[in-house]
Amino acid sequence: MLNYGAGLNRQSAFNITLNLAFFVTIAFFTFYQLSLPLWHDEIYQLWMISKDFDSIIATTRADPNYPLQSIIYKLFYDWNISKNFENLVFIHFFSLFIIFFSFFLLKKALSYKKILMFAFILFSSEYFLRFFFELRSYGFVFSWSVLFSSSYFLSTKFKDDDLYFYLLFLSGIALSAFHAIAGLFVVSVMLKFLIENNSALKRSIALILIITSTLFVIIFSSESVLENNNFHINSYFNHIRNTGAFMIPLLVAGIFILIGITKETFKKILFDISPIIFSMIVIFTYSIITSPFYQGRYFVSFFPFLSLFLVHHLDLKHFLNLKIASILFIVFLYGPRAVTPYTNFEGIIENSHVAECNGVPLFVENQTGFDSKTIFQSEFHRIVYFTAEEYYSDIQRPVFSAKDTVIWWNSNHQNNDCKVVGVSIENIISDFGTLLEGKNTIDLSKKLVDGCIENECGVIWNKE
Repeated sequence: MLNYGAGLNRQSAFNITLNLAFFVTIAFFTFYQLSLPLWHDEIYQLWMISKDFDSIIATTRADPNYPLQSIIYKLFYDWNISKNFENLVFIHFFSLFIIFFSFFLLKKALSYKKILMFAFILFSSEYFLRFFFELRSYGFVFSWSVLFSSSYFLSTKFKDDDLYFYLLFLSGIALSAFHAIAGLFVVSVMLKFLIENNSALKRSIALILIITSTLFVIIFSSESVLENNNFHINSYFNHIRNTGAFMIPLLVAGIFILIGITKETFKKILFDISPIIFSMIVIFTYSIITSPFYQGRYFVSFFPFLSLFLVHHLDLKHFLNLKIASILFIVFLYGPRAVTPYTNFEGIIENSHVAECNGVPLFVENQTGFDSKTIFQSEFHRIVYFTAEEYYSDIQRPVFSAKDTVIWWNSNHQNNDCKVVGVSIENIISDFGTLLEGKNTIDLSKKLVDGCIENECGVIWNKE
């Protein structure tokens, strides 16, 4: 009996140590990630909040993102005394508060162990470690999706408690106002709610939420989505792969559930997560018929809902192994990825914009420079480059296409000491073969992006 008690104490101590190690590791990588330079999507956000509110809303016509995130950032920026754009990330600590508030609500329906496991799943994903504190919509969508999913779980479990239903309605309005995918998710969940609930009043309010979410899509997304006539069906495999890769601990939880699962339990789980299944069918059908609409990042809308219901069905005996797996993935996969910048524009500008390069042209990001006829993309690159240049340097440089940049260098390379040809996400630019000195004089430097060698990290082309 004493040995049994000692074994329990050792297991309890190990579990507590594991919990503390988890949150210390999360905090370490989170604060490290906060120190990273802005990448091009975040620099675009800087440009957005430099506009007035009317311009922010008008720009949405050519931008698949809703204006609400930019409005929130602008309000916070105008209120912030320091006027430092990078401080905007601190607004997502309020988003973090929303998540912990959701945990507090769930204590009425879930045990402490399951709520803690839910937190492990959420915080050990790339959706949190890499995207949550990014200056985009993902932190807002993540947090409000946690609250919306928790409110739905509680409102269906305690149907006589109207508080959870109205919280479901309010959080659904907020969530659907951030992104079209989030709005689709809200619609899917509320359609399921209509099936499960018999109250005429609640069903009427649920219909109002469905209509509101749909109107957000029509007002803010329909035109910009339909303008995108690029059809990259071959990229879907990478998008699907990334969806799973961003949340491997959750997939491990799913595998644990499948071990010894019964037919009835399987049907119950499928019904619980049916809003996600329905949403994915709609997304891929729309994408195939019109244009690509899905990226792995967009699954952040569905991720908390799926996590909550899988943890709800997961047997406690799997929790210890799942916690260990979560920590290992943080330390060896998600943590290192979270502290690697996508595009280090700060390093690129500060290291290439030396005095001798003032007025010297370069190309940025794509082979066509700013002459591309691709809708939105060429304008996006133009905005990002000049905003980054204004933010990080007083030296101004014109931007040409790669071809025109090479032509200029062929005529002027002997008259200046500037070595930078351009910034690109491509490993091979065909126009470089026309340089008078020969292709071998081009050096691909990765040191300016903190060792990041993945595609779209951003690279510098130096002329030796």
